[in-house]
Amino acid sequence: MTRYFKGDPYWLTLRYPGICRRCNKPLKKGDRAFRYKDGSLYCEDPACGGAASAEFEAAAYAEDLTSQQG
Repeated sequence: MTRYFKGDPYWLTLRYPGICRRCNKPLKKGDRAFRYKDGSLYCEDPACGGAASAEFEAAAYAEDLTSQQG
């Protein structure tokens, strides 16, 4: 089971407009986006937010596995 911590990136529904960090697509209020602690947003496109989410999940899973060993 992967543990999550304060400051981890997460999916949200935007309350304010923004811009996708990866593809520069304008994001409008109500769009779903993946947000990092530094404020960077990634659109819902699989190549942007989908990829960022998958990368984070893989890193969190690997970190959890290494912390359980030993």
